[in-house]
Amino acid sequence: MAGSFKRIGNDRVRVRLANDEVAVLRGLPDQLRTVLGEGEDEPVNRRLFPPAYLDVADIEHDAEFQRLMHDDLVSEKLTNLDLVTDSLARGTSSVRRWTVELTDEEATAWLGVLNDLRLALGVRLDITEDFDGDVDDTDPRAPALRLLSYLGWLEEQLLEALQS
Repeated sequence: MAGSFKRIGNDRVRVRLANDEVAVLRGLPDQLRTVLGEGEDEPVNRRLFPPAYLDVADIEHDAEFQRLMHDDLVSEKLTNLDLVTDSLARGTSSVRRWTVELTDEEATAWLGVLNDLRLALGVRLDITEDFDGDVDDTDPRAPALRLLSYLGWLEEQLLEALQS
């Protein structure tokens, strides 16, 4: 697969994807929006919003941090989802490819959303740190594991474009 993201100029990133890739990506932001609305006890949300203080002695500090910051953090993730959704909607399709140009703000939003999607999917699949990306076709989770690997690949491609 060719690189999907390319830096063009100082402040823009071009995204080129196959039309079927875009079809998959279009449904993911709404799924993550739904999960973000499910509350702090939802396992994915616990992963997306980990404790700020890990020491048991700091539990009151963590509760205060969550009280002060949680709504802002959720709002930022929702704003990023909106930016990604909007850019997916304004892209243009040809016979084989879909293309859109992103501002740096939109590219950064894509980066955050791709990472959040990977984390959310990883929680749902009970992925541990030792997952190497290899997928056994007999595993019933194989399609979801391939999606997880694909999202990681996209994130890597976008990081490379932003650093160039």
